[in-house]
Amino acid sequence: MSRHELSDHQWKKIQEYLPKPRNGRGRPEADRRQTLNGIIYILKTGCAWADLPKRFGSYVTCWRRHHHYVKLGIWDRIWKFLLRDLQEKKLIQLDCVHLDGSFVPAKRGGSKVGKTKIGKGSQVLSIVENKKGLPIALLVEDANPHEINFAEKIVERIRIPQKRGAPFKKPKILVADKGYNSQAFRTFLQKKGILTRIPFKKNQKPKRGRRPTDFGIVYKQRFKVERCFAWMDNFRRLVIRYDRSPLMYQGFCILACIIMCLRYF
Repeated sequence: MSRHELSDHQWKKIQEYLPKPRNGRGRPEADRRQTLNGIIYILKTGCAWADLPKRFGSYVTCWRRHHHYVKLGIWDRIWKFLLRDLQEKKLIQLDCVHLDGSFVPAKRGGSKVGKTKIGKGSQVLSIVENKKGLPIALLVEDANPHEINFAEKIVERIRIPQKRGAPFKKPKILVADKGYNSQAFRTFLQKKGILTRIPFKKNQKPKRGRRPTDFGIVYKQRFKVERCFAWMDNFRRLVIRYDRSPLMYQGFCILACIIMCLRYF
């Protein structure tokens, strides 16, 4: 077994959340484990689809399977179920989360690609939990607008299903850097009942009655979101966006999150 493939234990864990194979007439479905390993090989090595080794079957089948799972939201569903299982085992901490963004160059253009001082690209926004530093929400957007414009949108994407009751949507504390220092964003979080740990800018005059906040250890844990982006850079397909479709690229990002979650089972 290659290091780019799922182990037997990882496959057994993810298999229960995959769609059931079709029964009936017609061409039999390609081996799901083989096809999934092919998609993971593309994700980890960053090679072109046509250069996929023969042992993974047809590269067209792998592309179609990835496109199908992205379109139906299957990757996202698997990711959220794995987060739920980790939460039940108390392996992740969702009370405090960290928000940040990262620039990704886009060589082939496409949707959600904007011009910046360092070239054309997209931005990936991520919210990570406080214990392991695993992402719990992710968003791919145009790199031209400031990331504060998408902050509310990614907070709305926090949704982890529970076996009983409503899904988890609201952490207690959200930590971010000065780039997210916006009164509108603070008000948005306040209405949701989420405490903020976002430092004010030095040239910003404090309002009357506002007390200085000591962020202490909580803000020092922000390295975990930077570490999360470093982990994602180990998946070479994510370092440079070659997919013209932002959904296909976002699907690869979510698949990387799935693999990161599987390491803790």
